[in-house]
Amino acid sequence: MTSASKTTSHRPQRSLRLTAGAVAAAAVGWSLVAVPGAAAAEQAEPGAELVFEQTAEPIEGVRPGDPAEVSFALKNKGDAPATRVVLYLGGSQGLEYAKNYSNCVYEEAPAQDEGPARTNAVCDIEQTLEPGVVYEPGEPIGLKLLDRALYERLDVNILAGVNTFPDGTQHGGGADPVLKLVARTTPEAPGTVHGGELGVDITAENTADFALTGSKVRGAAGRTVEAKVTFANKGPAWARNDVYGPIGVFDVGIPEGTKVTGVPEFCEPAEAAATYRCTTPYNYADEDSERAYVFGLRIEKVVAGATGKVAFVKGDNRWGTLPFDKNRTNNTAEIVVNESGGGASSGGTTSGGATGGTTGGASGGTDGGASSTGGSGAGTQLDELAETGTTDGTLLAGGAAVVLLAAGGAAVAIRRRTS
Repeated sequence: MTSASKTTSHRPQRSLRLTAGAVAAAAVGWSLVAVPGAAAAEQAEPGAELVFEQTAEPIEGVRPGDPAEVSFALKNKGDAPATRVVLYLGGSQGLEYAKNYSNCVYEEAPAQDEGPARTNAVCDIEQTLEPGVVYEPGEPIGLKLLDRALYERLDVNILAGVNTFPDGTQHGGGADPVLKLVARTTPEAPGTVHGGELGVDITAENTADFALTGSKVRGAAGRTVEAKVTFANKGPAWARNDVYGPIGVFDVGIPEGTKVTGVPEFCEPAEAAATYRCTTPYNYADEDSERAYVFGLRIEKVVAGATGKVAFVKGDNRWGTLPFDKNRTNNTAEIVVNESGGGASSGGTTSGGATGGTTGGASGGTDGGASSTGGSGAGTQLDELAETGTTDGTLLAGGAAVVLLAAGGAAVAIRRRTS
């Protein structure tokens, strides 16, 4: 883990040597990648069919630091024994495995392809699973909720006849015993529902502080200025949407007397007049992450203290609002053009802006980086911009460089965390 506020994993950081047999696992959330040159996977064994009993219940009421346990039952519905059995575990990034089984290989998979980071395990089960028999793990899969935990999930899949480890049995080298499957002694309940994969949702009692900040800009009539709006997740938890849609949605009001000349990425005109709707790029936001949206505004007419409101709106999710966000004081912000008492200027930078802050986050997120500080009583951060668009602080990307993505004449500044 990259932030000091996060629990450090005790697992060995090993690359999983996986073949095409892991492709089936990727369908349920794994980011496991085949190693070039590895042998092709074998087809599933004829006559063997492994399925799960759909009995796993969601886990709720746990807190960061608490343990959680996931158990499952599976059956060989086929008419032949299943051998070369491989168990896949795919955990979301707020989870950590409580044990390091010696017949499992573990991986911290970074965020990629618009998906968050994951914590994965592949276990080589050196057993033969007989047809018609129901099996359970010798002990439940133990998990620990990290400080960043909120909406978590463990995905489980199992395959037979797959050459995931072409060189033979792989052992993670951990001190914990081998993870085994044992035959269940109680009979299977009539009408039991089976499925090819299993997912368990784990909801932690935690919060994620979503914040909006605005800016003050100044300029004479005819000038074009840049106004920055920032979305940040100040943590302590990361948050993901329950649908594949943006986790953060907010409206940006355009101040009176100005005309939009540059629209940042992930923003578009809203139904309301003089308003743009902006979203986060993905359906999750890492803790301690920040993304800036910079609008180009041409001052058509000087209106002293012209103000545009910035505020979260209902997104496409099950919540409607943001129930995990208990701090609502920073859920609104403002863009102010030519604040009253300052008059219009022909150049120069207004003083008083501030950027900076903490590090953390994961690449490919919403996006990780240093979070802005401060905020007025209205929840507005005054990261002030000159009419040329320069800021009073540099945005860090990869620890040093400035990243500016041009989008329709405007710029989207992304700050990423260092590892």
